[in-house]
This record gives sequence, structure tokens and C-alpha cells, in this order.
Amino acid sequence: MTGEERWVLVFDGECGICRRSVAWIQNRKGAERIEAVPYQHPSVPERYPELSREALEEAMHLVSPTGEVRKGARAGEEILRLLPRWRPSALVFRIPGVRWVAERVYRWVAGNRHRLGCGDHCALE
Repeated sequence: MTGEERWVLVFDGECGICRRSVAWIQNRKGAERIEAVPYQHPSVPERYPELSREALEEAMHLVSPTGEVRKGARAGEEILRLLPRWRPSALVFRIPGVRWVAERVYRWVAGNRHRLGCGDHCALE
């Protein structure tokens, strides 16, 4: 699989919730389609100059092989679609209002992730 065929998940590498989520994704069938890169990695600004540091601090971003960007809960929805066994669960986002609620929940968790006890001190198991 070439780099052009992979999706790239840009996430907060200092967030325990984010790191555990990436570990969960990487342990699923289909994960080889997703490259996970912490936004703190020095290559990110060069690879994705259109993604500001502020935007990356606020939400995870999923970049498609064609360069389309999805962020926050929408990125999560797409990740579910990319993982074959989890694809059916992405259908819940078709229910009216679910995307709206998911985005608000995502924003709240993302905005409070370091206060939720999941900062650098969280151990990954």
C-alpha cells in the first residue's frame, strides 16, 4: 500500500484519551489504511500547512488520500467506516441529530481532555 492510499490521522500525542484511541484503532482490522501522527511531530506543519496549530489543538483531523479533511466527531465517523468490523456502527450517524450531538460531545471531551485525568501522566495499557 502506498502512502497516497492511506488516510492520515493527526491527533494530540500528549493526550491520554487520544493515545488510547489511536492504540484501539491500530489494533483493528483495516488499521493499515490509517497512519496516525501526533500533531506535535515536526513533519506535520510541513505536510499539512493548511492545518493550523490552533485547529490541531482543538480536534483530531483525518486527511483522506485525496487531501480532504474531516475533523472532530466527523473524523471519528470516518474512522469507523474505514475499519471493516466497525463500519456498521457508523450507520448510527445517519440518524437525524446524531452528528450534531456527537460533535458537541466531542468538543466537550476535547476541550476538557487534560482535566479529565488523561494528560501525560495517564498510563497506556
